[in-house]
Amino acid sequence: KQWYQRRVRGAHLMANHGYCSQELVNLFLMGYAAQNVFNNTIDLDGKILKGAREPRDIGFLTLYEYYKVYEVGSYLKDPSCGIWVICSESHYSVLFSKSGARCNPQCVTELYYYDSLGNQDSLYHLTVTPNEGVTSSDDDPPL
Repeated sequence: KQWYQRRVRGAHLMANHGYCSQELVNLFLMGYAAQNVFNNTIDLDGKILKGAREPRDIGFLTLYEYYKVYEVGSYLKDPSCGIWVICSESHYSVLFSKSGARCNPQCVTELYYYDSLGNQDSLYHLTVTPNEGVTSSDDDPPL
């Protein structure tokens, strides 16, 4: 077997059709191949489901949370470095703060979005204002 076809403590690193599994993403983000992105563990009728064990430097956000398929815990929603891997329907992109600092929910935050498959000529610039929402200096960011 190839390295990516092996199981890591019961988890596959590659999913169907050669796609990256959540376990592989978590291996890069957290240093271990957890199968989930919620905080800590959940006991589901005697089966222990494992997620992020502690706050992380790089975060994770996904459109699937909106659809109630995933639950992303605060350990990954609030990374210390202001960088998030974004999982959309078919691929991954990145959202980041150029300052490299944790985002303060009380302050205006400048964020930048990059999608290598989005045919972008430049970064999309987003301004997050507490209690007001998100504005973009770009015409149509693909979020």
